[in-house]
Amino acid sequence: MRFSTIILTSTIVLLASMGPAAGAHAAVAHNEVAETCPPTESIPPGVERISGADRFEVSARTSARSFPGGAAVVFLATGSGFADALSGSAAAGHLHGPVLLVTKDSVPASVRAEIVRLAPRDIVILGGTASISSEVERSVSGLATGSVKRISGDDRYDVSARLASQMFGTDVDTVYVASGEVFSDALSAAAAAGDAFAPVLLVQKNGVPPEIARYLAARGDVEHIIIVGGPSTVSDATALTLAANAPTQRVPGPDRYAVSAATSANQFCAERSMVFVASGEVFPDALSGSAAAIAFGSPVLLVSKNGISLQVEQELRRLDPQRIIVLGGQDTISKSLEDKLANYLRP
Repeated sequence: MRFSTIILTSTIVLLASMGPAAGAHAAVAHNEVAETCPPTESIPPGVERISGADRFEVSARTSARSFPGGAAVVFLATGSGFADALSGSAAAGHLHGPVLLVTKDSVPASVRAEIVRLAPRDIVILGGTASISSEVERSVSGLATGSVKRISGDDRYDVSARLASQMFGTDVDTVYVASGEVFSDALSAAAAAGDAFAPVLLVQKNGVPPEIARYLAARGDVEHIIIVGGPSTVSDATALTLAANAPTQRVPGPDRYAVSAATSANQFCAERSMVFVASGEVFPDALSGSAAAIAFGSPVLLVSKNGISLQVEQELRRLDPQRIIVLGGQDTISKSLEDKLANYLRP
């Protein structure tokens, strides 16, 4: 079910505190009309870790966990950078598919096996040949029963705009905006955007790239722009530029962990069945996590290797999950932290 967002505030809203969510796909943090949260499915409680020998195997195992029955579409992104994977995650979630990681010149065996298992109709390659070679494109052509399509652009900003245009069409009333220069806010934004049926657009700290400006100008029916991150990642001047297109709300925080908690609180109802937890310090293991979280209607919260911030602790208490999925091995999120997460499970 899709929910509309009703803004009752000024053009730029600073989300100073994390209020409880108002609906399945819209929260009361900016004084919206309250909506009823649908009940969540009851699942076995526990903390579950998805890990692997490398980032590629983690992406394959994350896909297998989240899409056990296969998927009609699979997105492929480079495992060497974060931008294409995270802007693609919202699109993948929108189309009920995973994001799998490849190298520039090869498809790792674990990923190839997962594509075969998924049996997709279509494969979408994210980024140009500088990120994923033509040879990789040719090597996966026989793994799709339909088409293999590449979405590329001049840079990560252009790719995010093209993804939004081609994957979401014209039926867009909300867009999420995050920094294209740091991964953490885009990671939190992707899960929330996918839950809101919204694309993720990447911007620079001190400017709106022309491709993003053209996309927004062509979408005159956009009603709500949500900026994920504080002025240190997306400046107030950039926020004002975005506000010329639609009412703009900022979801800030003193650090990436607080931003992830605030983003979750702004989008997700309490009493989620499942919550995903990823490292806020390194990006590789988390790249496939947002699309997986979208499949379960779940947020992604960020932690350090050995600690949980106060804001994330508070959000875990509010979400009251039955199951927590830890993305990545013990080199990124320690076993002691995994054990601590059990304290936040619903009794």
